[in-house]
Amino acid sequence: MAGFIAMEYYALLLNRTIFVFFQPDGLYGWTAKGLVSSLRPRYFQNYADRIKDPTVINDPEVIQRLARLMRGGFFIPRAEIVTAEIIAGRKWGMGAIPHSGRILLRLADGQRREFILLGDVDAAEIRRRILE
Repeated sequence: MAGFIAMEYYALLLNRTIFVFFQPDGLYGWTAKGLVSSLRPRYFQNYADRIKDPTVINDPEVIQRLARLMRGGFFIPRAEIVTAEIIAGRKWGMGAIPHSGRILLRLADGQRREFILLGDVDAAEIRRRILE
């Protein structure tokens, strides 16, 4: 697994679907899709299939460059991640969109990032990969 697909809420009501990639120095992310609704619950499946395919995105430099260039892109240094907590259960407001709970990151500067894990994924494995 090179990473995972998640949804993230921002600016209170808005959401975006993001690719999150595990790299030795931290987590790189970029927006896969902007606002979505629950009218197409499996809209993310194509993204989930892509991230599992090692031949599609396998160049760390491309991942890092896209995280800097894409709107909504980000980099979270591994050294800044204080904790990664699994929040089991359904997230209110997700409707019929399948998801496997959430990962809540607490960062050294006091910020928090919450990733809603889309699809049927192993939250404990994702947490382990974030903290390794």
